[in-house]
Amino acid sequence: MPDVIKQLAFETLKIYAILIGIYFVLGLVLSRINATRPKIQQKECPSAIVKRDMIQSALSLMSISFFVAAGTVLQARGFGFSAPAPGPFGTVLTFIASMLIFDTWFYWGHRLIHTKRLFKAVHKWHHVSNTPTVWSNNSDSFLDNCFLQSYFLVAHFIFPIHSYVVLAHKIFDQITGMIGHSGHEYSSEKSAVYPCPLIAVTFHDQHHSHFKYNFATHFSVWDRLMGTLAPDYESRVRELTK
Repeated sequence: MPDVIKQLAFETLKIYAILIGIYFVLGLVLSRINATRPKIQQKECPSAIVKRDMIQSALSLMSISFFVAAGTVLQARGFGFSAPAPGPFGTVLTFIASMLIFDTWFYWGHRLIHTKRLFKAVHKWHHVSNTPTVWSNNSDSFLDNCFLQSYFLVAHFIFPIHSYVVLAHKIFDQITGMIGHSGHEYSSEKSAVYPCPLIAVTFHDQHHSHFKYNFATHFSVWDRLMGTLAPDYESRVRELTK
């Protein structure tokens, strides 16, 4: 048992170092170049909220790192699906599969924590930032992470996926999540409106300003199918990306 704890602690700290490094380095880079990108909302986020988000994000990333590490350690000890290191094609295939599964997990989990019974206790903290910034992405409660980010723990129990693909997906999710909360549009019209399933920064920004639209994280497919896509999403993207 002590060996398991040591391995889990080591993996957690290693992954935390990666994610917290991305959080601050990418946050500073995006903050500098935001001035060159179209601003989605005209109002600014209060500095007190930005500071609050930075502190909470540093704490939140530790629990996320634990989830990723726990999945890695459990798989290494024979739990869940075993997955030998895939070649280039297998890596790409399982990465895409993980994105699709996580997007489904995130959409339905996100809708669940927006219900009246759960919103105040689980998700309200994140939505204090009606005008999100790059620092808002990980400003979540522990319960919020248990609903949404625990995917990176249980992914190994859903389908055969190597631990380094899970980590790569989490790094990708960290980067795109911070861009998605930046408050400035970075996408192009062709990459963010139908028939392309990818989402623009406007997608999640509208979720923060309206609450009842745009629940997915990577793709717009579930929101289109379930009628939760903001009615003016595509027109707003076209306006911002002229």
